Order: sequence, then C-alpha cells, then structure tokens
Amino acid sequence: MAIWYLNMLQENESRMKVFQYMNHQFWGDNNGRKADVGRTGNSWGVRFYKDNMWVKDEVYKNKSESYAEDAAENYVLGIKD
Repeated sequence: MAIWYLNMLQENESRMKVFQYMNHQFWGDNNGRKADVGRTGNSWGVRFYKDNMWVKDEVYKNKSESYAEDAAENYVLGIKD
C-alpha cells in the first residue's frame, strides 16, 4: 500500500493546480518563458510555461504574494529552472 500511496503523490505533483484567480503575468525576453502568479486557498503559487506549453505549478504555503512574484520573475529571467 505504501508504494501505491507514493505513486499517487508523484502523480498529483505533476498535475495542474486549481487557482481561484491569477494576479500577475511575467514574460521572458525571447526565451519562450512565461509565468502566472495566482492564489489557491490561502496560498500563493506560480504556473510556469515554456514555449506556450505548461511546465508545472508550484504552490508556496505560508509565503507572501511577493515571494511568488519573485519566483515567477526568476523563472522568466532564466535564474530558476
């Protein structure tokens, strides 16, 4: 049963999260990167794109909107992968 549970957790990490609303968008200069900052429950998160294709979502529990914005900006600048 433990193996099943670990597989389920890994699958859920690779799925899109549900954001109630998206606040800000960030675009990279000619690198095909885009990031949307949004709110999900009491947490802020970022949806990452590369060449208009969804890459992943990250949710930052107990972090501020500014923290999520910094993560989005770092991604589009190529600092964060």
